[in-house]
Amino acid sequence: MKFSEFRVFNYRNIHDSGPIDVNQITAFVGQNESGKSNLFEALYRVNPFDQNATYNVEEDWPVDKWGEQYADAKVCEARFILDSEEIESLFYAAYQSVQSEDEDVDEDEDTAPQIKPPGKLTLLGVGYYNYVPTYYIDDIDETSEYLLDNYKLQQWARENVPKFVYIHDYEMSGAQIELNDLHKRKSSVKWDELTADEQTMSVVLDLARIDLEDFLKKGDTPDGRTIRAFDKRSASAYLSKQFQDLWRQKNVKFDIEIDATTLNIFAQDEDLGMPVRLNRRSTGFRWYVAFAWKFTHASKGEFKNCILLLEEPGIHLHYSAQYDLLNVFERLKDTNTILYTTHLASMVDLACPERIRIVESMDKYATVKKGVVSSQKAPMAVIEMSLGLIGNMSGLLGKRKTLIVEGGDDALIIHKLSGVLRSSGKESLSDAIYLWAAEGAPKTPMFAAFAIGQKWQSGVLLDSDQAGKDARDKIDKLYLSELSEEDAKRFRVLMIGKEAGINKTDAAIEDIFPDEFYIELVNTVYGISIKSEDLPIDGSDMITKRVEAVLKRKYSLPGLDKERVAGEMLKQFDAWHKVEDLPEGTATKAGKLFRAINDAFGEN
Repeated sequence: MKFSEFRVFNYRNIHDSGPIDVNQITAFVGQNESGKSNLFEALYRVNPFDQNATYNVEEDWPVDKWGEQYADAKVCEARFILDSEEIESLFYAAYQSVQSEDEDVDEDEDTAPQIKPPGKLTLLGVGYYNYVPTYYIDDIDETSEYLLDNYKLQQWARENVPKFVYIHDYEMSGAQIELNDLHKRKSSVKWDELTADEQTMSVVLDLARIDLEDFLKKGDTPDGRTIRAFDKRSASAYLSKQFQDLWRQKNVKFDIEIDATTLNIFAQDEDLGMPVRLNRRSTGFRWYVAFAWKFTHASKGEFKNCILLLEEPGIHLHYSAQYDLLNVFERLKDTNTILYTTHLASMVDLACPERIRIVESMDKYATVKKGVVSSQKAPMAVIEMSLGLIGNMSGLLGKRKTLIVEGGDDALIIHKLSGVLRSSGKESLSDAIYLWAAEGAPKTPMFAAFAIGQKWQSGVLLDSDQAGKDARDKIDKLYLSELSEEDAKRFRVLMIGKEAGINKTDAAIEDIFPDEFYIELVNTVYGISIKSEDLPIDGSDMITKRVEAVLKRKYSLPGLDKERVAGEMLKQFDAWHKVEDLPEGTATKAGKLFRAINDAFGEN
């Protein structure tokens, strides 16, 4: 079941958010108090993993509309797209056949659908201030032949719709807790009113299949305390395993210790061997613990079929741990949907600009924009930093013609060849064009999205391989196809093979040079003797990929280190002063490339 879209009404600083479509991973970027948390809190209560979490019209209704308050108001809609198996399951559970008044109905007769269910179906979950969340079929009207029993529909939906898991509290201290006090608190207040520690400890006990009241009673007898010891050991082992599936920084073992009614959790790094109370670990580590255990609880230990709502994940983590967290999201996205807010440039994945939603506060009301452009400085500062723009660099680029290239090596080679051709009076790259290096083809759409959104005179130069073609298609689908003809003219997409006249199916910047020249660079770097006849004739004809195939097959190396080869090329640069110094054929291809770039920007 795919969560595809939601919309929030009449909730705190949100009058009507408008439809907000989501991906498997979606990042919400916005300044403080813009409304990111309000969006998540409204959405969470459509199907919370704790069913006691509800709306409160007295606290959550927009202050400026207080006179219009009514308890039956809709707060949030969430849309779920069902796959074919889920559609069949729903119809089997809730289909009701239409009988005429004269027909007798055999109550024992199989009431499974006698018609073929529709091929597509969307389930709409709606949260109200004064009602329990209710589900509707969004694609079927009341006159349709597809009639579903409403009670059975609600029952099926509550069993099958993914649970929302909202993790927003970073104050989980990991300090000891008195179980008898926790029992009293759980009996007297709602889940939302428990502290982060109380929630986490409740989750720990639930994961261990421990009934708190029964657990306290066991502490009254020797036999009970013995059984309880086994319970806590089992829980410790289980929690350690589940945590390790999500935390790859180091191996950690958890120990739950109970003395009378006092519960402590110890965390032990396996390479140190010394347990430390959880409250003495870092804030980032404790957040990760809360995330891992709540997610484990909501997904029943399966790490799937959940919608994770994460407030500022990674804010207390080291950069490498933030990178690990993004990788965790990638591993989880096939079986879960992940929505998160962030102020961190390092938590914005440059390869996926389609995942970004900008949350703005306009006249004190929250609005959500798809893409990487905002009229407000705070969210754009996050985007600019993620793209390597610092200080006034964004304004500087906006005043120039900017060409995005796949990497620093591309920019280096282009600048060197341009300088050599210029010194010989040949066509070179216009000084008005600035090269902006991305970090590989998959990340160029993010750079393109920013440039397009800022309405710069800009473009992108991509390798003519599959990765370059995929990036070209993503830029066109996500951005250029949505623009007017006039706006689309501000951005150019250039493929290096075509523009440089390289007679290969696949081509990168290295293919401007003759193959023999690049092979010699590789031989010098690795101290080997690859020959042209060693290169494979099947597969890609890009020189770097052909050389890499030889390194793997003949020399059992893991791959081609392009940076080392580029370093060797830099040594050659010192001897290139005029066109005659360049490897044979290079000047012709470079000249064609520069002419094509200049023409695209109107520089000729």
